[in-house]
Amino acid sequence: PLIGRKPFIAAWNAPLDRCTTRYNISTNVERLFHIQGSPRAEWTGQNITIFYANRLGFYPHYTPQGVAVNGGLPQNCSLDLHLLKAHQDIRRFIPARDVRGLAVIDWEFWRPQWKRNWHKKVIYRRRSKELTARAYGNVTEAQVEELARRRFEKSAKAFMQQTLQLGTRLRPNTLWGFYLYPDCHNYNLEQQNYTGLCPLLERRRNDELRWLWNSSSALFPSVAIRVTRASAATASLYVRNRVQEAMRVAELPRRPHTVPVYVYSRPLFRDQSSTFLSQMDLVSTVGEIAALGASGVVMWGSSSDYSSKGQCESLSRYLKSTLAPYLANVTAAAMLCSEVLCQGKGRCTRKEYDSTHYLHLNPAHFTISQVEGAYVATGLPSAADVDALSQHFTCQCYAGLTCQARA
Repeated sequence: PLIGRKPFIAAWNAPLDRCTTRYNISTNVERLFHIQGSPRAEWTGQNITIFYANRLGFYPHYTPQGVAVNGGLPQNCSLDLHLLKAHQDIRRFIPARDVRGLAVIDWEFWRPQWKRNWHKKVIYRRRSKELTARAYGNVTEAQVEELARRRFEKSAKAFMQQTLQLGTRLRPNTLWGFYLYPDCHNYNLEQQNYTGLCPLLERRRNDELRWLWNSSSALFPSVAIRVTRASAATASLYVRNRVQEAMRVAELPRRPHTVPVYVYSRPLFRDQSSTFLSQMDLVSTVGEIAALGASGVVMWGSSSDYSSKGQCESLSRYLKSTLAPYLANVTAAAMLCSEVLCQGKGRCTRKEYDSTHYLHLNPAHFTISQVEGAYVATGLPSAADVDALSQHFTCQCYAGLTCQARA
């Protein structure tokens, strides 16, 4: 685990400086979350760092207007110059070599697999073919496509893999990975009888990215939900299968331990930045994430989410009334389950991933109260509580430790 033997942590990754400096509204996130960091470029030395496209080396991509940046294509940009600049950027944003934290690379303009560059990303296939056609005169259209695919995928792999390797070498105690990887592509929530299952083709494509999982020291899938798709049952299926696919992928590298999974979510809906997730929505997101054995949840937000006084006041109220108490409940329940089921040497995960059993404290035996700005759970589990945990959950042992699920 990133922090002590905490099986499940909550991280905050949204800028709140306007709330504190301009409006003098305290959100107290440093007491409510295990780790926190602002995505703003001027904030460095944090224990969660997100590298957007313009903050790590020379990331080649096209703007939405079709303008090439750093050559536009990975095969049209110097990898050596990129790594040289990335070296400087890593040292700037993460100054301390031995810091323990999360480093999240957010490169969303293209995907490293040719066939996954669809819709707006088709420009990378088109421009790759144009580049190849200019280089080779007397070749067929099919040959151009195949040559372009090979060059693009080889260069995309090199950019992503060697950037991860550089980060891991420079900051070995920081966990490195790419935001939104792995993806499950189960976005068809409007479909009748929606199951949430990741298409088999997409799972196979994730299998082909074994080189990426081998180079990652953490996985950062995303489960942000839209208010228009917010039925609790549908949201649960959507989140459950995305997290489960990440847990499956985490086991693909041949290592003595699985790669930790930290799932990105939001306190607000993706398509309505004035509406916070309800308690039921939190169960469908954070509750699913914890019950499936992920190492933590990262609550992300943009600067526009918390820029006005009203937005800051709403967040402060929401943290106190809903989000912080629920996070305290889930993190305490995860710790309780770890202690009673796994001897404190592992985290609990559902026996049946598609069940609706959650890591929640029994309200008959536990209370959650505010103590010096933090929310603390107090109480003792009954024998029935422990039996319920052992019936529905099993153990995933921490790296280097052996544990056995209580029978």
